[in-house]
Amino acid sequence: MTSLLCRCIFLCKMLRPYDRVLKGFRGEVVKEEPLCRHTSYRIGGPADLYLVPADEEDLKGLLGRAREAGVPTFILGNGSKLLVHDEGVRGIVVDVRKVSDRIVLKDDGVSVGAGTELDLLAAWTVGEGLEGFAELSGIPGTVGGAIAMNSGAFGRTISELLTEVRALTPDGREVVLSKDEIGFGYRKGLEGFVVLSAKFRPERKDPELLWEKRREVLKLRSEKQPLEHPSAGSVFKRPPGDYAGRLIEEAGCKGMRVGDAMVSPKHANFVVNLGRAKASDVWALICEVRRRVEEKFSVDLELEVRLWGFQGLSTRGSQR
Repeated sequence: MTSLLCRCIFLCKMLRPYDRVLKGFRGEVVKEEPLCRHTSYRIGGPADLYLVPADEEDLKGLLGRAREAGVPTFILGNGSKLLVHDEGVRGIVVDVRKVSDRIVLKDDGVSVGAGTELDLLAAWTVGEGLEGFAELSGIPGTVGGAIAMNSGAFGRTISELLTEVRALTPDGREVVLSKDEIGFGYRKGLEGFVVLSAKFRPERKDPELLWEKRREVLKLRSEKQPLEHPSAGSVFKRPPGDYAGRLIEEAGCKGMRVGDAMVSPKHANFVVNLGRAKASDVWALICEVRRRVEEKFSVDLELEVRLWGFQGLSTRGSQR
């Protein structure tokens, strides 16, 4: 009982700085929420506060108050390209999936909420006979997250059919940016902004042909990727003129393990969680893979997976 009381007192003191941030907030509030419940890796310690805004205005108000109070803020979608430290993160984690997840067909294209799951958008557009998204089938992220890093697969990226994005700038201003203003590149998108919605202009095509393409893509994913285990998809970006998976395999890393983290024997650019892997296991394995590839090929592999809570580290080893 004494231990529980001490824990409650500690939490109350810890959460006092967040009182100002939560003033007027209408959404869901969870204290000390384990982030392993919200990442595709099924890994990650707790956030001080896990918040689910009621709507877009609730989100804007929350982010404004957090910015004024200097509270570290992490925006969470599906958590599918994310490795969270075992000790979690200090600050607030804002889950934006419920804020805007609508798909609306308009005369000038398709308007999509940032919280919409990418695979849901792919299935919906295929059913409507709209070309360009079938290749993105099976990608386990949200539209907002996909725009942030220009996700893609099978020769298609999400930016190709994009016309504009509505987003919040780092200082809280709402802006509408054209595709050209964003300056997309390989796995480079709208970073540092909070995407609210996006517009796309796909072309019409026979739905049956699109369903065939979607089935083909999902089949290839099932055959070539270790979908039977939790993972974050491709760990490393493709180096110029080569493939990370090939380099990792040639460096003898396939099947290598640290704890319950393993380089997949099925696809060398996947590090999977065999059941009880910790973030420290995954990170140690990533570092060893990177070391071996650099030693053998003089190639410094860049992370595609994002890191939360790993102070002093980033895609190339230094926190952004």
